[in-house]
Amino acid sequence: MNFQLDQSSIESITGDILIVDDIPENLEYLSKILSQQGHKVRSVLNGQAALKVARVAQPNLILLDIKMPEMDGYQVCQYLKADPLTQDIPVIFLSALDQAEDKVNAFSVGGIDYIPKPFQAEELIARVTNHLGLRLAQTQVQALNAELEQRVMQRTAQLEKEIGDRLKVQEQLLHVATHNQLTDLPNRTFLMQRLRQIFNQTQAEPQSHLVLMMIDCEHLQLVNNSLGHSAGDQLIVAIVRRLQTCLGEETLLAHFGNDTFAVVLKNCPDISVALTLAMAIQSETRFPFYIDEQPIYVTFCIGLVQDSKIYEHAKYLLRDATTALSQAKVKGYGKIQVFDSTMHHRALNFFKVQNELKVAIANGDLSLVYQPIYSLETNAIKAMEALVRWQHNQRGTILPDEFIAIAEETGFIVTLDRYVLRQACLQLKQWQDQHRIDPAFRLHVNLSAQQLSQVDFLKHLDKILRETQVDCRNLTLEITEEGVMQKDEVVLSVLEQLKQRQITVSIDDFGTGYSSLSYLQRLRVENLKIDRSFISPDKGSQNPDIVSAIINLAHSLGMTVTAEGVETETGLTQLKTLGCDFAQGYFLGYPMASQPDNFLSPLQGWE
Repeated sequence: MNFQLDQSSIESITGDILIVDDIPENLEYLSKILSQQGHKVRSVLNGQAALKVARVAQPNLILLDIKMPEMDGYQVCQYLKADPLTQDIPVIFLSALDQAEDKVNAFSVGGIDYIPKPFQAEELIARVTNHLGLRLAQTQVQALNAELEQRVMQRTAQLEKEIGDRLKVQEQLLHVATHNQLTDLPNRTFLMQRLRQIFNQTQAEPQSHLVLMMIDCEHLQLVNNSLGHSAGDQLIVAIVRRLQTCLGEETLLAHFGNDTFAVVLKNCPDISVALTLAMAIQSETRFPFYIDEQPIYVTFCIGLVQDSKIYEHAKYLLRDATTALSQAKVKGYGKIQVFDSTMHHRALNFFKVQNELKVAIANGDLSLVYQPIYSLETNAIKAMEALVRWQHNQRGTILPDEFIAIAEETGFIVTLDRYVLRQACLQLKQWQDQHRIDPAFRLHVNLSAQQLSQVDFLKHLDKILRETQVDCRNLTLEITEEGVMQKDEVVLSVLEQLKQRQITVSIDDFGTGYSSLSYLQRLRVENLKIDRSFISPDKGSQNPDIVSAIINLAHSLGMTVTAEGVETETGLTQLKTLGCDFAQGYFLGYPMASQPDNFLSPLQGWE
């Protein structure tokens, strides 16, 4: 019996595939691609439906999106692996999140592969085909084992040959399962097995030390997008060859992810030796890689961790090396970072805040306060800015500075933005019903840069407007300068759609980014909001020349100007002199809860 695992047989495999994604356009795109390859495709929009279909249909493979409402991909995978009926179904994660920590999380809950968005059809088809082939091969091996056991008494000679074939196939499968198909380097599965062995040896020898190094190759996605995935594959192979020239024979080099590598240094006398090696690897980036005779420059970010007797398991070394790598990437291109305990505490706090924030929204622990915005011409309140506060059951009130950045980094800011927008619209509707509000009054609501890139943003906005029945003329959306200055036609289209809904737009934190005057002229925005760093004394010295320039620029483009962070009478007087239109800050008024006593008087003033 001859059982061979070859590429042609793998490519001819078709299977029953379940796709889970909360965006219908993604489902349609994936279904079309896979159906054209002969696969039977099922698709669902959420985790609950995925669990039901998986139990009933028993698909050969599941493509699972990570970021979904109510139940994310990690939770769905954990439920699948806990159910005897579905625990053996392979799961490939699909996600726009492409940090090393996200990939570690995906594999820790049982995923077999991780495909970052946006993905290429060729890559998707290749990975799906290979995993179906691996699953088929495993099934065939099981069947082969059963058949061999039945023949053992009758055909001893033939059995020996078949056992040999089986072992050969198992060796092939084991190699496929523990090595990257492109580089033939050990993959993360092999890495963890070997890391545990070396870690245990090191723990038993007090004078021996172990260092784990994580290397991230930056700009690889840019090469894939510009030159194609074939060029990207050639570049990865070339990177591996260059890394190998820097490493000794006993050093383990593993292909941890598509653009991430791991290096295990055993018997490393000191972290300085590992740092010297890291710098040597960095120096290799001075020389370009040539792909199709075209020079390509790649930078490496490197994170390192040295073992110590406080570590109980090898997996914590991988966790901390990944954390150090993340910190290196935060610092910028081509940085090296050695892990220290403060990074782990920060990561734990990050994870804790992220989870608690999700629960806070579900439990209604987030509330809004409103800060008045005054007209500097009439000295009257002409607007309010909605600001979110988190009432924690143990820590009390938590200000946005502590959780907004975490929400942005995890992508949860999209959900948070929409929650705040809906609550603010409900409040605005209440004011509109209770008082005859001047059409010139505006309630300002902040949106993140990520919100504009969501394909369903306008659809969700319309749903909020429809449910609250709010008068859009009293609504202003504040978008950071970074968000509107992406020079993306999608942004311009969204701003035009907001204009059609009679919603005004204000550019927040203006002056902190890298604005283009020509692009600024194309924007359909009504207001520039000068960043508080130019206004508030405790943020640095006030610069009236810059403030004056911003005001003149805005007025020349037909925009009004709001200054935030006004905390002194001198600052307010100076803004009036410079011709600023509106201002807000602690000198003018603190954020307040929406109580009738707080707002009744100003509202009556508009009647």
